[in-house]
Amino acid sequence: MLPLSFSQDQIVLINLLLRIAVMAGITSLLLGFRSVTGQFADKTVSRRARVKLFILLAIFFSMGIAVRKLSNQAAMDLSLEGALLAGFLGGVWVGAGTGFVIGLACYFCGEVVALPLYTVVGASAGLVFSYLRRGGEVWSYSLNPFLIVYNFLEKLVRGRLDRNFIPFAFCMGFALLRYGLLNRFYHRGWLYGYPTRDWFFITLDLIVLVYTMGIALKMVAGARTEEIMREEENQLIHARLTTLRSQINPHFLFNTLNSISALIRTDAEKAREMTRKLSSIFRKSLEETSDTHTLREEIGFLEDYLSIEKIRFGDEKLVIEKDLDPSTLDCQVPTLLLQPLVENAVKHGISCMTCGGTIRISSKRSKKGFKIEVTNDGPEMDSAEVEELVGKGVGLKNVSERLRIYSRGEGSFEIVPLKGGGASVRLSIPQIG
Repeated sequence: MLPLSFSQDQIVLINLLLRIAVMAGITSLLLGFRSVTGQFADKTVSRRARVKLFILLAIFFSMGIAVRKLSNQAAMDLSLEGALLAGFLGGVWVGAGTGFVIGLACYFCGEVVALPLYTVVGASAGLVFSYLRRGGEVWSYSLNPFLIVYNFLEKLVRGRLDRNFIPFAFCMGFALLRYGLLNRFYHRGWLYGYPTRDWFFITLDLIVLVYTMGIALKMVAGARTEEIMREEENQLIHARLTTLRSQINPHFLFNTLNSISALIRTDAEKAREMTRKLSSIFRKSLEETSDTHTLREEIGFLEDYLSIEKIRFGDEKLVIEKDLDPSTLDCQVPTLLLQPLVENAVKHGISCMTCGGTIRISSKRSKKGFKIEVTNDGPEMDSAEVEELVGKGVGLKNVSERLRIYSRGEGSFEIVPLKGGGASVRLSIPQIG
């Protein structure tokens, strides 16, 4: 059965252990901000990102002092740890600034020594960050204080300095400095803490400090690793989309040049007009370097392409109908997503009918994003013919693969033969970003 009351030493011990949980909670809150986690993986961090980090750290750790003052919950006061963490994560001015704000909060509580102490702590930790940042060693801070000391001594025997020992040494040094200041100024109320000359308690406090800082830095290191992996995944997706898009342009060019060559002997004027339109399309294609653009821009490119096909077939044989939900026009789609679908609809649908036909393009919102449907008139097909068409068509396979990569497998691509002739291509695209 738990005792109904605790002695002063028991309360201090409980608060020591609670510090670890409080630091973990504060770090989790900090890492919940996307603007914060993003900068841990960047080689160059903007001033704006550092300001956000400083503001969040200053608010979180200053609030801990306020809670300690109002409710006498000592575990909420992580003044030393906050100043150290700010320096280790943000550099000199973030560390010094956070330490100053923490010290200022303490100063208003009458603890005048805290202001210069925590400012110096934050600035010093920031210098360590600046020194170790290039190699990333600061993220290798260990949770095990005994292992840190062992690795330091082992490398020292070999004549090498274990740089991971430096953050650990700073934590130990400033913790002992605070003990010295507490023993001198605590009775005046100039610094908050638990002054003692009991080396068992001091050792326990130092171990808790190492674990408190270690857990925070390990959580940051984990977030940093996830951010790096996410960035590498995005780069891989970009490379694959670029590769697949590069297949579309030659495919489109080849088919269009075939159409132009067929018209040269029968209608030279139409061939010249198609050549001019083709030149305009490729000029826009060269200017468009992004992997994605809005559906509005995709429809604009599609209209340029259809102007070529209308020269070839005539306005009477190629009718275009559009039913686009205005709310979908600003949604992002992979570049040149619809052109291969419309080209396929013309090649295997409209061109097979002596009287021509209609291509219908529609879009509408869905629960997870939006849907696009391209429907065309044409001869009747069964499911086996549709599968053969997808298997042989470079454009259709390209669209399906790009949609899968872009949506990370959450989108869908489907071709459905229609009763009475023609087919419908249905795309489901999740809202990304």
